[in-house]
Amino acid sequence: MPTQQHVIILGLGIAGSSIAATLASRGYRVTAIEQFSPLHERGSSHGDTRIFRPVPHEGPVYVAMAKACLPGWRAWNQAAGEDLYLQCGGIDAGPEDSPMVQAAENLCKQYQQPFQLFTGSAFNRQYPHFNLPSNWKVVYQPQSGVVRPDATRTFLHQQARASGARLLHDTKVLAIEPSATSVRVHTQNETLTADTLIVAAGSWLPKLLPELQLSLSTERRVIAWSNSTTTSNEAISNRLPIFILDADGGWYGMPTPSGRLKIGHDKHLRQTIDPDQPPVAPNAEDAAKLIPCIRDYFRGFELDSAEMKSCIYTIAPDHHFLIDRHPSHSNILIFSCCSGHGFKYAPVYGEIAADLLAQKTRPELTAFALKHTIPKINRFSE
Repeated sequence: MPTQQHVIILGLGIAGSSIAATLASRGYRVTAIEQFSPLHERGSSHGDTRIFRPVPHEGPVYVAMAKACLPGWRAWNQAAGEDLYLQCGGIDAGPEDSPMVQAAENLCKQYQQPFQLFTGSAFNRQYPHFNLPSNWKVVYQPQSGVVRPDATRTFLHQQARASGARLLHDTKVLAIEPSATSVRVHTQNETLTADTLIVAAGSWLPKLLPELQLSLSTERRVIAWSNSTTTSNEAISNRLPIFILDADGGWYGMPTPSGRLKIGHDKHLRQTIDPDQPPVAPNAEDAAKLIPCIRDYFRGFELDSAEMKSCIYTIAPDHHFLIDRHPSHSNILIFSCCSGHGFKYAPVYGEIAADLLAQKTRPELTAFALKHTIPKINRFSE
């Protein structure tokens, strides 16, 4: 591997951060450019927690990625000297005929991963803060847990810099100028030239590479945190698993290090947004959308949220990822659009990018190509 090959990365969300740290550690000359501050809240990679599932119901390629990620998260815990991944167990739950729940069970069996089956009533007895319908099916995975976005990005930025990477925050890209042998990136401060450009810019991908005419939907989501009414928050953080509920269009959530319950709706209000516009602050309409999750499926939590925050989903029509070479410029790599379920795979993003640079084959590169044939994900029943 040519040790002085220069790679520019656009975007320091979780994909770009993982790629920067990995490539720098392998001897690449890395420059990573982020238009916002290091822990900004304008994208999809910020906050206190995200869900980790060792067997995602989305399909086999995601299970293989998650399987590779679990030792990666544990290694990052050790290297960081703190828990970036915390194991608390987790469930996929819904009506007995839920395709999502059935997929979770089938994939656990197929990949021989540990899991337990419960009825809703049996699960409620074991976890009294849940109030699931008694006849639901619950697939419990003991190795599920939460990962910590802000702490993880901070760690990866430290690792990247320690390996010699240059990280440029608050730096806007004005133009991308590819040629047969290099790519020039014009920013507000300077013009940089690289052998390869990796665009990991999430919601800004269509604006940076408009010629691709990508059919991506950039949508606003709101997350809420609720306090316990019966137990200390500290006790809650140690007792609750993460959850995916196939009901009402799809609920998800998790305990947080602060002890609050964090919830969200997969589709929320279906508001399409321009990521360049200032975020719309959470409001009463957002709160009303989220209340049914607490009211209908939990016990002992305040209905009124203690806090709400907005974030962005960038969604492909089939809800898959996009990882490929630019069809007209082989020195531009596309590594964006995680369709709202990508943070858990952070430890393998750098590995995938390194293999893509080395022109090695990987199943993800076939599955997530711009023109792929992998079946559409149906994440939740409508």
